[in-house]
Amino acid sequence: MHKKLLITFDYELYLGNRSGTINDCMIDPTNQLIDVMGKHNIHAIFFVDTTYLLRLKEQAQTTTACRTDFETIASQLRNLVQKGHYVFPHIHPHWLDAQYLPEINQWRLNNIEKYRFHNVSEPDRSKVFDGSILLLQEILLPQFPNYKIDAYRAGGWGIQPFTDFLPFFKKHGIIHEFSVLGGIYQFTDAQLFDFSDAPEKSIYRFNEDVCKEDKNGPFIQYNISSIKISPFTTFLNKVWIKVLFKLFSEHTFHKGEGQPSRIVVGKSPASSKGSDLSNSVWERISVELLTSVKLNIYRSFWEKNEYMHFISHPKMITGHNLTVFNKFLNSAFEKYSVETDFYKMLPE
Repeated sequence: MHKKLLITFDYELYLGNRSGTINDCMIDPTNQLIDVMGKHNIHAIFFVDTTYLLRLKEQAQTTTACRTDFETIASQLRNLVQKGHYVFPHIHPHWLDAQYLPEINQWRLNNIEKYRFHNVSEPDRSKVFDGSILLLQEILLPQFPNYKIDAYRAGGWGIQPFTDFLPFFKKHGIIHEFSVLGGIYQFTDAQLFDFSDAPEKSIYRFNEDVCKEDKNGPFIQYNISSIKISPFTTFLNKVWIKVLFKLFSEHTFHKGEGQPSRIVVGKSPASSKGSDLSNSVWERISVELLTSVKLNIYRSFWEKNEYMHFISHPKMITGHNLTVFNKFLNSAFEKYSVETDFYKMLPE
């Protein structure tokens, strides 16, 4: 039996009071992930926080530590492509307002006014999107002249309204889109998206609305998978995480600090069938959320479905997550012929 497994990562720092370092959040965990996935010849996708790289390159002109960080990241991105993985842009526009902290070589991103692309001015949209494409080309094309930058994931799932992105997709030949978490919505002052009425399909074409299938549309959406976790399982998982923390210091709390957000009151989803990511039993399928408690639930999902799409963040992955992820992959590849290259999953 043939199945499709999409392994995608948002390659980024923490987006709050303290960003963390590139080694803790990006370089080291990504190297560990490469080792695990290499056993199965997986073609993963790394969506790079290119707005961070734009600010980092700017700061590198006057700061040696930033220049070293930029060169280290660029080297890892080239290594990912060399190993058969994909690297594409992932834009968090509020990096435009980030403050560099030279004493610890980290960043502060407390201002979330520009978190959504929709809230950014036209000149700044061009600055971050056009700049992101040019920067990845600068990093990758000298070594990989035929590499195509034709896919995208929005920061914080903020791909709506898609008409904000449409001119940039057309300008740069972006075809493949990976931001929709089908059937899920969230309304906060930072992350505001509504995929409650998205097509109940794994992969589909669209035109000017990511939630409306258009079989002749020029763009392709790869739906992120979600899974139902019962309250009892959630309770057991919290207990297990506390045990891991006490016995093995299994946590990522020291790495960086995210920015808390506030729920937007009075906004309703487009469909009553949708589930609120903030307070429902549904959660995204992710390496950092995969524990021993949830392993059999993930395996059951894999057995029942022909398509499974992970969205994960290297900065949030612990050693336990990696161990359980490896166990999942061993069982996932045991019985099936598995395709992990998204280019070979295109809809007819």
